[in-house]
Amino acid sequence: MAVYEVDEFSFEVPDGYVDRSMNLFTPPAGLMQATRQSLLVTREPRTEETVSQQASRLVKELAAKVPGMKVLGQRDRALGALPGREARIHAVQGTVPVYQRCFFVGHYGTLLTVIATSMRSQSAQCDALVERFISSLRLKKR
Repeated sequence: MAVYEVDEFSFEVPDGYVDRSMNLFTPPAGLMQATRQSLLVTREPRTEETVSQQASRLVKELAAKVPGMKVLGQRDRALGALPGREARIHAVQGTVPVYQRCFFVGHYGTLLTVIATSMRSQSAQCDALVERFISSLRLKKR
């Protein structure tokens, strides 16, 4: 996998604005039709909750909004010394049954969320993608 740097530029934002940016990674067009895999990284402000509590609440809120979404399981999972949480989910996008694996970790005042999505029949490949991503993730010191 290629190393991706997310801090390739800087700019000023008004006071009080929060980073809710997203990075979406997909395979090339031909492969996308065959696999329907994607990797989404989102950011949002940390709350007073623990990472585990905040992640669990976000998953619960999402399940309430997405018809037919089923949370298969959640567990705490650290990233090095940082507390983290992961969840496995079944949902339907359009008419396609999908599998999602989510990983949450707090970094300074931000909750980073990684969501890998694939067709349910490719859940093993999706899990492998997440494991590879997590093992390569290097959070930067400020």
